[in-house]
Amino acid sequence: MLWLVFLLFVKVIGAFPTEQFFSTSEYAASLELRPIKLGKINFLHTTDTHGWLGSHLLQRDFNADWGDFISFVELFRKNRINSKNQDLIVLDTGDKRDGNGLSDATSLVGMNSSVIFNEMDFDLLTLGNHELYTEEASILEYYGTALSGKFKDKYVSSNVEFIDDKGSKHAFGNKYLCFKTTNTKTKILALSFIFDFRRYNRKTIVTPAIQEIKKPWFSDMVKSYTEDDIDMVLVFGHIPARGEADDELLSIHKELRKYYPNIVIQYFGGHTHIRDFKIMDDKSTCLQSGKFSETVGFLSIDNLDSQNVTFSRRYLDFSKRSFKFHAGVKSLTTTLGDSVSKAISKLRTHLGLNEIIGYVPHTFYMSARPLNSSENIYNLLSTKVLPLLETPKGSFSHSRIIMINSGSVRYDLYKGPFTKDTEYIVMPFPNFWKYIRLPLKVAIQIEPALNNGPVIAHLVPPEGRVGSKLVASSQKCPFVTNPKLSEGFTTVDDAGCDGDDTPHRSQYYHDIPNVVQCIQVHDEEPDTIVDFIYYSFMEDSVITVINFILGQLEGEDHKNVTRGDTLHYGGRATKELLKAYIKSI
Repeated sequence: MLWLVFLLFVKVIGAFPTEQFFSTSEYAASLELRPIKLGKINFLHTTDTHGWLGSHLLQRDFNADWGDFISFVELFRKNRINSKNQDLIVLDTGDKRDGNGLSDATSLVGMNSSVIFNEMDFDLLTLGNHELYTEEASILEYYGTALSGKFKDKYVSSNVEFIDDKGSKHAFGNKYLCFKTTNTKTKILALSFIFDFRRYNRKTIVTPAIQEIKKPWFSDMVKSYTEDDIDMVLVFGHIPARGEADDELLSIHKELRKYYPNIVIQYFGGHTHIRDFKIMDDKSTCLQSGKFSETVGFLSIDNLDSQNVTFSRRYLDFSKRSFKFHAGVKSLTTTLGDSVSKAISKLRTHLGLNEIIGYVPHTFYMSARPLNSSENIYNLLSTKVLPLLETPKGSFSHSRIIMINSGSVRYDLYKGPFTKDTEYIVMPFPNFWKYIRLPLKVAIQIEPALNNGPVIAHLVPPEGRVGSKLVASSQKCPFVTNPKLSEGFTTVDDAGCDGDDTPHRSQYYHDIPNVVQCIQVHDEEPDTIVDFIYYSFMEDSVITVINFILGQLEGEDHKNVTRGDTLHYGGRATKELLKAYIKSI
């Protein structure tokens, strides 16, 4: 039915080529890509695509669209995989919406982008937390993909359940799958776990992985499929390769090793939006393959049956150049791939995503420039954009502090045309403003109280949750300064410094704070009453910090503030303020 809905409008909307705002002649002529090393079992992995199916129109290094990716997989399988002694498995680990106009500009988020995404012949699929925030998202994913004829025997979610209209619980796909590969007849037991996500909607249930594997189905599974029955275990899911404090994946690995101590256990992760490769032990690794269709992760496993098993990883830039190189072709043309690319172009036109609203004078970065830089997007928001928030009628205070969480920004704002699509790319989420009246001496302490402690996971963007790892890792490898290379990924992981297929000039990583703010205070007396304005999304964190600060005030009686003390502020969402600012320059 969903495919039919999509066809109805692509047939009547004329073709409009997806416009790219860069010149392909800018590629370094002498650039040599790093090749992949094929093995007995080979994997291509995507994750956290968030609707980015239509290419990165302002970034030449990610200039392939989903149709190009489909063509690449078809040609790679045909030209590079030996049908006698090699296999290829294509898999994705979730988060397919919220972050691009192709998914978010439709009345039902993901309605048409899901159809396009599912044109890829994935061998294994699962879901991420963005398929669980709303009932509509879960219903679309469950009935449109997990139970679809194409993927019902390929969709795995070991610790998520779906609740139907009668209140009955069902596995969100399959709890596990055991299958033989086509060519080498390798027997694989596949499971999939999402991280300990607690903001799921009432149509779903997420059980922490460590609790899930204590259930009867898991006991039955390990009895039915012992080490003697299978060749390897494959665990793919929306879970980071490595964590900060509580490393869920490591806990899962320790449990699985109790039942499978001698065979390969291969993991594929996601969620924190980074390229990463973690060596779990001598027969186990985990690959994580970035975000937003910037990366296709490649992994090969060889000597699977010996004590000298080998793993080889590569992060492929999501570009036509990379796809052609690794597929061994000069053209990415295939019937299905070309058809999907045309459908994407028509959908962009239908949704008005090519409409130009203004022009961005230079690129504003989330983490590649320091917070005080004029090229930092949080600096832009706090100094130029947030001051545009309208003061509601009847406000008695002319002083205010406006605070937003850093995670409301999801992508760098690139130099060039600011389109309707850009709105969804940079700040995909709507926001509602709340405020509370406080003495300046209290309000001014909220930002340092929130920022000077540990990372607050729900306030920062996904990559901010592993910021310390990125900073530490960047110091282990040479910092590339070659001016002929474009700025981009120079990934450091457990296998070294050469994982990226495309050489780039290094970027510094600067820590992303939990929150940023705009201060508009005219009277700096400590007892001056100010409006402290913040996203409703942040309310629990804000109230907790306010009460902590009040408790530290010496010689003053106070009562704890509650939600009842807060008010609605009104005014345009930050994404609308950003659009207004760009139009004005």
